[in-house]
Amino acid sequence: MHKKRRKFIWFLILLLLVFWRVPQLNHAFFDLFNRIGLGATDSVTKYNAEAPVKLDSKGIEKRLSELSKQYPEFQSVYENREDYPEELLSSLCNTPEMIDFVKGYLTAEKKASGKLTRKELSEGIPLLLQWDKRWGYAPYGNSNIGISGCAPTCLSMVIVGLTGNKKATPYQVAKFAEEKGYYMEGTGTAWSIMTEGAASFGITGEEIPLSKEKIVSCLNAGKPIICSMKPGNFTTEGHFIVLTGTSDGKIKVNDPNSRARSKLWDYETIEGQIKNLWAFDKN
Repeated sequence: MHKKRRKFIWFLILLLLVFWRVPQLNHAFFDLFNRIGLGATDSVTKYNAEAPVKLDSKGIEKRLSELSKQYPEFQSVYENREDYPEELLSSLCNTPEMIDFVKGYLTAEKKASGKLTRKELSEGIPLLLQWDKRWGYAPYGNSNIGISGCAPTCLSMVIVGLTGNKKATPYQVAKFAEEKGYYMEGTGTAWSIMTEGAASFGITGEEIPLSKEKIVSCLNAGKPIICSMKPGNFTTEGHFIVLTGTSDGKIKVNDPNSRARSKLWDYETIEGQIKNLWAFDKN
């Protein structure tokens, strides 16, 4: 029995190495993870996550060319780059893990479809991605949730994690934000949604001071924190992320725009990038 188990383990290791070394199989392997239910929010990602940079049209073309040479799945997007919104391509260049979402953009229906998974409903504060195909193509403001829906997606994570409300998807929160006037054209999602708006979903949002002690205290008490971010490791303009807990003296971050950036961060690294923040609790 032990010999069979060891042989099976070695077989799996060899199989993984083959998938990893062959680009076409590598992409198929990760696509399979999505298809069997791990979903876009699983921690598996093969792309590097460097700090985002502002790119003009020439910078986008250069970066897409580099990616297409490294990863075959980028080839069709590079060849048809004139068909995609520049804002979407810029996001892809900074977050290559969006590739499947971008490849589906031209033919996708511009609406939400799909529910939260059992895994997402059972893992505390779940990692939800704004460009998940279940809701990323749906309109939000002058764009869509995939590009502009970081705030509703963060609030969705917190609502689902604190209340178990399976209907509070990023799409439903984005829809609520637009209907109730929390989306401001030219600006984005109003900060007031974190307090006034949150109350409509059975949670309390409280603006808190930027203090390591306060942040750690809230997280240790089971109160997730949403942060509005300045340019830095997560964004070139503005963004929202969720702080979900602590581990080994570091802060656990759920970035609605990236699996790869959703990890443990040193507080000192993110402190200077935080513009404002709110702690949440269930009513």
